[in-house]
Amino acid sequence: MLGSPISHSKSPALHRAAYARLGLDWEYTAIEMDGARLAGFLDTRDAAWRGLSLTMPLKQDVLPLLDDLDEIARLTNAANTVLLADGVRRGS
Repeated sequence: MLGSPISHSKSPALHRAAYARLGLDWEYTAIEMDGARLAGFLDTRDAAWRGLSLTMPLKQDVLPLLDDLDEIARLTNAANTVLLADGVRRGS
């Protein structure tokens, strides 16, 4: 999960609990991130990264960095998640 401020978020604990319950060996962490550093961060993600969730202020900052948007992201002009697959960044 990327955003700023983010230290108050309960999302990492909730996601980790769900992953453990489902028997998935996945990680979910909160990373303090602003729009100025977002492009560089995305450029350094390797194939181990399947996706990212975003909170404010990044939901709109990410749009020009994406290859594709689903219909809801397009209609709302905001992306809540970024799916990373085969070198493509898809906002949803």
